[in-house]
Amino acid sequence: MGETMIKECLKTYLDKYFACYKNYRGTYPAVPYDEEEKSSLWYGEPDEEEYIQWMYKEKDKQTDFSDLENEPELALPDAAKEFYNSYYFLQLQGFYHGESVNFDPISDSRDILRDLRTCIFEINGKKYLHMGIYSNMDLALCMETGTGAIVQADYDSKNVEKLADSLEEFLNQMTPVR
Repeated sequence: MGETMIKECLKTYLDKYFACYKNYRGTYPAVPYDEEEKSSLWYGEPDEEEYIQWMYKEKDKQTDFSDLENEPELALPDAAKEFYNSYYFLQLQGFYHGESVNFDPISDSRDILRDLRTCIFEINGKKYLHMGIYSNMDLALCMETGTGAIVQADYDSKNVEKLADSLEEFLNQMTPVR
């Protein structure tokens, strides 16, 4: 798939996600308000429960991954680079074949490279990039760095199971939270 496929898949899903919120709740998605971590994605003011609505935004500044990739034996798949260079979002949830999915936020107020450094780990000789949480059993949602496949990983048992051959496939098969 071409270089913009991840960005298109992510935009399509974000639009579905926001439409779902608008249709069922009449609002944009909301996250806990954190005065310390101000974001240009916020929309409006915090509500009485200290939640603030937000809107995704196309990234205007591309992250250079070369410093991260200079580390021994680490090459991020192009799909991961495109994902982290496409859009800022504060929450991305949904379902994949009936299991809950919650991607880690890509926030305009955080250092993406610093965050990614803490998200790379190895199980059984393969490197993975932690991207979020999968299922109600709190399994890790990860990308295998060698193949770009999306997997669920149990850090305790070291069990890894492939969910999709690619991030495009995974995003295209997700359905929004209702």
